[in-house]
Amino acid sequence: MYDVSDKKNAIKALQTCLLELSHVIPELPSHAVTGVFSETTRDDLMIFQNHAGLPCTGIADAETWAAIKREYDEAKANRECAKGLPFPLTLPLSLGSRGTSVTLVQAVIGELCEVYRSIPAPGVTGRYGSPTAYAVGLLQRRYGLSETGTLDAATWRRMLADYTARTRLSEGRDG
Repeated sequence: MYDVSDKKNAIKALQTCLLELSHVIPELPSHAVTGVFSETTRDDLMIFQNHAGLPCTGIADAETWAAIKREYDEAKANRECAKGLPFPLTLPLSLGSRGTSVTLVQAVIGELCEVYRSIPAPGVTGRYGSPTAYAVGLLQRRYGLSETGTLDAATWRRMLADYTARTRLSEGRDG
C-alpha cells in the first residue's frame, strides 16, 4: 500500500523527468508537473516507452524507470556540457545530424587533429557525415571510451577537457 504523499511525489518525479526529456525527445510533448497520474501522463509515458523501445504499457515499471533515469542523466550531462558555450549543444550527434552543434564539434575536432595527426580532420561542414563519425570514433578510442562514432556527453566532456587543456598550453597558461 502506498502512502498518498509518496505516490504523489513519485508521480511528480516521473512528470519532472518526462518534462526534462521533452526538450531532447522531439515526439514527447511538454506538460506541467501536477502530481496527478492523468491520461496525459500515461500518454507521455507511452511515447517515452515507444522511443526507448519498451512495451507501450503506460505503466512506470522498473524497466521504464531505469530507461527514464538513463536518458534523464544523459540529458542532464548534456546540459552541463553546454554551460559556457556560445550556444546550446544538442547531443547526441550521429550520422545525419546537422546544424550549429555539428559545426562547433567539427571545429573542436579540427583543433584536436592538429595535435593528434593520425586522426584526419573532418572539415567544418555542419553535417555529421562519415568523416566526422570516423574522427569521433578515433578520439573515443584515444580516450578509452566505446568507439561508436556517435558524439555523446561523455565523449564531448573528454574532447572539451582535452581542447581546453591544449588551448591553455598553446597560449602559455598552465591553469
